[in-house]
Amino acid sequence: MLFLKAIVSKQLKALLGVFLFLALSGFSPKPQTVTDEYNLKAAFIYNFTRYIDWGGYAANKEFVIGIIGESAIHEPLEDIANTKTVDGKKIVIRKFNSPDEIGFCHILFISRNSTWSLKEIMEKATDKGTLLVSEKTGFAEQGTAINFIIMDNKLKFEANTKSINSAGLKASSQLLKLAILVDEG
Repeated sequence: MLFLKAIVSKQLKALLGVFLFLALSGFSPKPQTVTDEYNLKAAFIYNFTRYIDWGGYAANKEFVIGIIGESAIHEPLEDIANTKTVDGKKIVIRKFNSPDEIGFCHILFISRNSTWSLKEIMEKATDKGTLLVSEKTGFAEQGTAINFIIMDNKLKFEANTKSINSAGLKASSQLLKLAILVDEG
C-alpha cells in the first residue's frame, strides 16, 4: 500500500511540474478577455516567486507585491494573496498611486496604463530586492527585470538578467529557459 501511495505521489508531482512548465512557458492561448489576461499574469507573478531567489531580501515577515498604475491585475493578485503564501509568508498587495508612494516591495508590477515614465518609477523603486515586472513593449530593454508580451497569440515573458542581478536577485535557470532573454539597451 505504501508503495502504491509513493507511485501516485510521484505521478502527481510530475503532473504538477508539467502544468507549471506549460503555464510558465506561455503555452496558454492568447487571453480572450481582460479578466483572462490578468488572471494569467497574476498566476505567472505568483509562480515567479518560486524561481527567484531573494536571498537576504526575503527576511521580511510578509511578501509584498506592489502595483503602480491602474490595472485589472489587482483583484486576481488579491485572490492569490488570500489563499497562498510565499515561503510561508503572507502575501500583501499594495497599490501605489504615484512613484513617490513606492515603498519596499519584493515585486513591483508596472501597469501599461501607468501615467508616469518608467524612469520616474525606476528612480523610486531602486531598492535592492525588488523584482520589476512590466507589461509594456520595450520595458525589459529599458531596465525592468520581467516584461509580459503577447507573441504568436500566447502570453509570454521577457527577462533582463542584468536587471535581475542589479536588484540583488537570482533567477533560476529553469525560469530563464522559459523566458525570452533581452539585453538592456
